Amino acid sequence: MNKTRKLTEASLLTAIFIVVTIISVGSGIGYGFYLDYLVPVFYLLIYLRCGWKYSIISGISGVTIIMFVLGNAGTAVWASQGIMLGIMCGFLMDRDSSPLDDMMIGTMIAAVIMVFIDVYASQLIGFSFIKDFREASLKAVEFMSRNMGNMQNMSPEFMKYYADFMFYVCASLLPLGTVIVVYIIGLLGGHRLRMLSKNAKKKYIIIRNFKITSGLAFCSGKVFYLTLLYVVVFGGLKRFGIETGVVYIDVILNCFYYIGVYFMLREAISGIQSYLIIRGKKTFTVKAFTILYLVLILMMFQIAIPIAIMFFVYIDIAFKLRMKLTERLNAVIADKESELMQKYMKK
Repeated sequence: MNKTRKLTEASLLTAIFIVVTIISVGSGIGYGFYLDYLVPVFYLLIYLRCGWKYSIISGISGVTIIMFVLGNAGTAVWASQGIMLGIMCGFLMDRDSSPLDDMMIGTMIAAVIMVFIDVYASQLIGFSFIKDFREASLKAVEFMSRNMGNMQNMSPEFMKYYADFMFYVCASLLPLGTVIVVYIIGLLGGHRLRMLSKNAKKKYIIIRNFKITSGLAFCSGKVFYLTLLYVVVFGGLKRFGIETGVVYIDVILNCFYYIGVYFMLREAISGIQSYLIIRGKKTFTVKAFTILYLVLILMMFQIAIPIAIMFFVYIDIAFKLRMKLTERLNAVIADKESELMQKYMKK
């Protein structure tokens, strides 16, 4: 009976997806926001409601019908990217893990999916984000070299490095932004529709109250230190100019690198702030440190970022900071009388 119900619901939701997609794309308003964000959110909710098996069946049948009805393979490919991202986010959301683990792993998987689609289907879709970002970064560096006095005397090697840096950062921000937006909207929507599992409800509480929980929420130690190992090794290879020579593989590896740096930097800043609070420092001191450090990142990021991450690793290992803060977060969520849970119960 349960299987029949899930199959019926998946069929109904697939029909809704097909109709909305045909109307949106046929009217010209479906490109961009709808295919990039609403389709992944829709299939994330289908996953939460019907499970992985019926979500995959729904995605395959929906894309096939759209392709034959619209006669537009590019739209079908673009929609299939959104479907894969939505099902992936739903799968990660259902796991017993940290939401920051989910976002980091999901962003890396999304980078692979997006680059793969870009390689094999950019002609069908009509654009290539890799090509567009590369051209934009080169134009930006050319503009700065002509109009900024301190950039005019820089060597060609430095200008190439700067252009590559801008390109890889932009290429990393695309999957990062997509996954974070889909994940958060999926949690909020799943809560409203009462679709969240036990693990997803815990993640909803953390994300919904992130202003309170941000100082207690971290990636797991395993994910963080594996990412740190990758960043150190890959950063060393980059320093010596070692590359695969295959553009798209280099893009994926560099996306992993910058995504890892972003999440480790977020953990380092949050962890140091929590450490200062535990040591009895005043709120003003913590805020002053944060502002000063952000200024240092803008002025000398190649030095400021490694120093913060190394210091966080030290206090994490020496004082078991991650473990203590994670236990504190779990205790707050488990305590039905806590201020955080009282707020959750009212919603």
